[in-house]
Amino acid sequence: MGTIVSVNFRGDDLYGFENDDGVFVALKPIVESMGMDWSAQLQRVKRDPILSEGMVIMTTPFGRGGAQDAVCLKLELVNGWLFTIDTSRIKDDAVREKVIVYQRECYGVLAKHFLGKAAGVSAEKSGDIVDDPHENESVKLRMVNESRQVFGTQAAAQLWFRLGLPVVPAMQHDPRQLSFIDYDAIKSASGSPAA
Repeated sequence: MGTIVSVNFRGDDLYGFENDDGVFVALKPIVESMGMDWSAQLQRVKRDPILSEGMVIMTTPFGRGGAQDAVCLKLELVNGWLFTIDTSRIKDDAVREKVIVYQRECYGVLAKHFLGKAAGVSAEKSGDIVDDPHENESVKLRMVNESRQVFGTQAAAQLWFRLGLPVVPAMQHDPRQLSFIDYDAIKSASGSPAA
């Protein structure tokens, strides 16, 4: 077992393990925090040909009563498992809502937390500064999306250019964009990357 990574996700303690072959997430804490039946979800993973390939058993040094075996799933497969859960079949409203929250937010949040923390631990050991361009771009895109929702499309367009997100020629030559923003002014004003 490699480095243990823990994440507090909406008040629930979730655990992952960074190994040479990737990051693995303990499934039982997720299932229990959503209020679902663990044995049914374990069978769901075992039945699926792709999910079962990414399932491993890892011994954890923590747990009720000491070291225990934990069923873990490769991080990139966790969302695939979550989306196999049909929320329309869940009778308990609270459980259904919690599963929907996990399905909606785990897509990006879990990956960011587990990979970000795991990368930070690796960086501390090597002394390197880790700057994940995918994580930064994801954060920037979320900022643009929230800006559009709160302030409108003009603000979102200006933020897009100011943050240095990818620009294609149609974005600079579309008459709708030109009436809202002056790309050259924004580019020159943001000579240094925005924080």
